[in-house]
Amino acid sequence: MISIYSIALQQFCKGENQALSDLYKKWLPELYLVAYRYVQCEQEAEDVVADCFEKIFAMPITKRQQKFIEEEINIKALLLVMVKNKSLDVIKTKKNRNRILDGMKGFLPTISFNNAKQNLTNDNFKELLNCLPKKEKQILSLSIDGFTNAEIGEQFNLSEKTIANLLAMVRKKVKNLWNTFME
Repeated sequence: MISIYSIALQQFCKGENQALSDLYKKWLPELYLVAYRYVQCEQEAEDVVADCFEKIFAMPITKRQQKFIEEEINIKALLLVMVKNKSLDVIKTKKNRNRILDGMKGFLPTISFNNAKQNLTNDNFKELLNCLPKKEKQILSLSIDGFTNAEIGEQFNLSEKTIANLLAMVRKKVKNLWNTFME
């Protein structure tokens, strides 16, 4: 006897994305919980699961047939692995973003723990970043947001190495501007 799963999988491998919608509804809670366990944020967990399903739906028909029919890869198991890996990528991006921001704030003096002084320092730092040329500010912002040098390079039609050099130059410029600003 052929299961509903098998029928839906056969239809999906023929290009009918709608065939997977019932399975999507069935698996969504479990996949969401896996994502939430990692990212600890409802919206990010929803985004992770949606991104993984989008990737499955975007798969070419020939690749669907190869993976799910010929190689008999379990689509649910694949989705669970994809959700886990995507969740880890989200965590990594957040850590990188925080590391970059902490590194940039490392230029700031931390003599006092006075909140008023910290707020003033943060405001001054934001103003300092506004002094950068538009392109440099965009590249630094993308880097702070967790994009890799390769991803930034694609957006600006520049090589990964060029972006790395630009970021080093921008960081040095920010440090020099900060030192000038604080004099």
